[in-house]
Amino acid sequence: MVLMMIPFYGNTQNLNDGIQNILIRNVTVMDQAGNSEEVVVSILIRDKKLKLVTRDRIELKEADIAFDAKGAFILGKLEVGSLGGFIILDQDPRKNDEVMLDTRSYTVFAVSKGEVVLNKLIRIDVDLSEQVRSWQSYAPPAIALPISYQNLRKWNVFRTKPITGVLGGAILMENTRWLSQDNSNEEQVGDLSEYEGGSIRAFRVGLGGTFNFKKPWTYVFSFGTRAFERGFEQGDLDEFVLYDYRVGIPIGSATLSLGKTKETFSISRLSTMIYEPAQQERASVADGLLPARNFGIVISNSFMKERMTWAAGVFNNWFETDRSFSDNPTVLTGRISALPYISEDESNLLHVGVSGRYSNAAGGIRYKTKTEIFSGPVSVDTDLLEDATSTFHYGLEMAWRKGPFILISEYIQSNVSSSAYNDPRFKGYNVVASYVLSGEMRTYNKRSGLVNRVNVANGVNSGGWGALEVYCRWSSIDLSANSIDGGEMNTLSLGLNWIPIQAIQFNMNYRYSTLNRFGEVGFNHGIVTRIAFIME
Repeated sequence: MVLMMIPFYGNTQNLNDGIQNILIRNVTVMDQAGNSEEVVVSILIRDKKLKLVTRDRIELKEADIAFDAKGAFILGKLEVGSLGGFIILDQDPRKNDEVMLDTRSYTVFAVSKGEVVLNKLIRIDVDLSEQVRSWQSYAPPAIALPISYQNLRKWNVFRTKPITGVLGGAILMENTRWLSQDNSNEEQVGDLSEYEGGSIRAFRVGLGGTFNFKKPWTYVFSFGTRAFERGFEQGDLDEFVLYDYRVGIPIGSATLSLGKTKETFSISRLSTMIYEPAQQERASVADGLLPARNFGIVISNSFMKERMTWAAGVFNNWFETDRSFSDNPTVLTGRISALPYISEDESNLLHVGVSGRYSNAAGGIRYKTKTEIFSGPVSVDTDLLEDATSTFHYGLEMAWRKGPFILISEYIQSNVSSSAYNDPRFKGYNVVASYVLSGEMRTYNKRSGLVNRVNVANGVNSGGWGALEVYCRWSSIDLSANSIDGGEMNTLSLGLNWIPIQAIQFNMNYRYSTLNRFGEVGFNHGIVTRIAFIME
């Protein structure tokens, strides 16, 4: 009925002459009954028929012409496979009755029987957000910092001519219960009951977006406080930590990132922690052998139609220390990933990757990590190897996704040049499998070669159950070599992850760990429950 009220007027930009594929981004779908929240989608029209309506990103290359609705409201028939028939309004008709009384004044886009009869939307010729996505692998945002401009009407999103941005963040709360440990393990790491109870695992706030030059630059800035993690001890209350601060500069089709970021090594380390398939803490090998962040320069790109990615970086953290450049280790890193197989609908894919890392080991090196539970003691530790002159890491990674199932594995080894310890080698690996029972599949960023989060298809706010995922991980790290008794640890993790809406995660994880150190083999096991609130 509403569509019949729309006369054939306005600027159609000859959209019906030779243009077969039309993309409209950032369209708000309303629940007129008011039983669920608004959903922002992208719409793809092919040969006058509605081909796709999705929350996921549709690339510009999929269409002959693309437009940005900037959150405008759609009314009409959205049945995939049918001839399009809808209008897009620049105001919410639920809040302004005048919109429905005078559709001529408020309609910015109209389609009738597959034909575009009105268009006032702005054409997208340059994909600004693609510039943002270009650095997310090798300079990932802070925890849960959403680099997305889908809903421009949200309070935490702003856009001006010179700069755009979005404020994001997350708070993670968890409770740890150690079920038991044997006598050998207690002699190795101490009494684990001292680490039980609730805690705030992390608190992050960040701002990211673009400087809108002719070729936009990206930026990200994030911070948090360690007072939560340290029980608000005196002296830590005012301690704020800068986790990320950098800019991404387009260099041709590549992106140059400068600032504090993650090194270009390891699919696990590069991924945002709360979006990893195994949730909670990273596997011990990635946490123990690799730093969290470093200060440096990274250049990255994709090629072969995003079937392959590459990245390289140079790092030295003198900027945040009281030591000189030469007294801090200089690090060179590189990573290449590829998709040897990907199905036409991209639901089935195989990812492989290789990484390398060299350090001059200035000041010596030390590897250590916990039992993959944050509220716990260090379990494996090489202590400081002061005479180390260099280290070389190499990593191998694989991921296979088939619909809601995904399998990821990784092997990392560090070769240390040390005459005192006869050039020891430290190594480890992990294998994780997850299955989303509710049917969603984990997203994969072809530009970066990374597995990302689960996008909830039917949240509890729209009458569904949200996304439910089960997972299992086996991990191993060996920090014992030659005369160094750093310990060998194996950990089995079983978990359940429930995402009722995109902004909330509930997670329960059981972990069983064995530790071979100091001439004894001991074990412990425990349960961690966690809730994450994410501002998007």
